[in-house]
Amino acid sequence: MDRPQRPTPDGFRLALNPTGEAWSWRLTTPAGAEVGAHAPDLGAARASAVFAASVMQALERTRRRRF
Repeated sequence: MDRPQRPTPDGFRLALNPTGEAWSWRLTTPAGAEVGAHAPDLGAARASAVFAASVMQALERTRRRRF
């Protein structure tokens, strides 16, 4: 089970979990959408989650503009 970490300033919740030789990460948006994956180490998991958060923010901005 994921252990929740601190919420980000934008309201995203990030959970990082060691899964054997890799790390699992799960990002939850303020709207409740979830995205996650595995990465080879903790640094890569954090970097992947940061990238995913920026993509999710961009998609939300686009939705609000009704494109």
